[in-house]
Amino acid sequence: MLIDTAVIPVAGLGTRLLTLTKNNPKEMVPIFAKSFNEITLRPLIEQIFVQLYDSGIRNFFFIVGKNKRSIEDHFTPEINYQGLKKKDQNYIDLLKDFYDKIEKSNIVWINQNSPRGFGAAVLNAKEVVGSKSFIVHAGDAFVRNNNKHIKKLIKTFEKNKPEIIFYVKEIEKPKTYGIVKIKKINSHNFKIVDIEEKPKKPKSNLAVMPIYIFKPSIFNVLLKTKPGVGKEIQLTDAIQKMIKDKKNVEAIKFLGKNDCIDIGTPENYYLATCISYKDSIGKKKNR
Repeated sequence: MLIDTAVIPVAGLGTRLLTLTKNNPKEMVPIFAKSFNEITLRPLIEQIFVQLYDSGIRNFFFIVGKNKRSIEDHFTPEINYQGLKKKDQNYIDLLKDFYDKIEKSNIVWINQNSPRGFGAAVLNAKEVVGSKSFIVHAGDAFVRNNNKHIKKLIKTFEKNKPEIIFYVKEIEKPKTYGIVKIKKINSHNFKIVDIEEKPKKPKSNLAVMPIYIFKPSIFNVLLKTKPGVGKEIQLTDAIQKMIKDKKNVEAIKFLGKNDCIDIGTPENYYLATCISYKDSIGKKKNR
């Protein structure tokens, strides 16, 4: 079961990062990375794309909305490499590597007129995804840059063949996340027995991290899902419906506290930049 398709919702408004996000997508905020023996800054959405590409993904469906044109522009190759000189060869190589990945990929931009929830964003990809199983990766989820998380998710999905699989991690404020109740399968793999978006009385401190693999059956469930928290179509509500229908829904737990960070608040974005910089310095020292 080859997983080569990803749906990447980037249509959110980013209100918690105003005024930075008034005319700039939060997915374009810079993150430190180590590339060609240089510590560089790259947009978060580029890092997500590269991580997915290096894990075998070749079909990318971006769900975009208002003020997201700069993302599409960033994924448009420039032949002159922005006027870089020969002395800037490392940066030329960095751009060339990024552009080569773009040229070898099928990238489709799907417009969402107004944000109606994460579930509605995923549903926009129904016709282009078709009958394939596919990854969903939120465009504002920073994951430490080692690519193991996506490959591990794919490997577990191919082995266990669940209807849905996604990442979870322990958090301190469960009332602001989608929260799961689990049954242990092994040391890192869990069966989901309940999921609820932003619960008033959380059943655990295990929060859903927005990196999933779905079988295409999720689309028909989303079509029937009514607006939930925030009067939006919640992906968690569709997942809960599948759990009630006795479908196999699994999760993998992030072991590190900061392995995955939602950069949607100033505090979390600061944390992501600090971690990405320390990781880049560490890689440089180890070379």
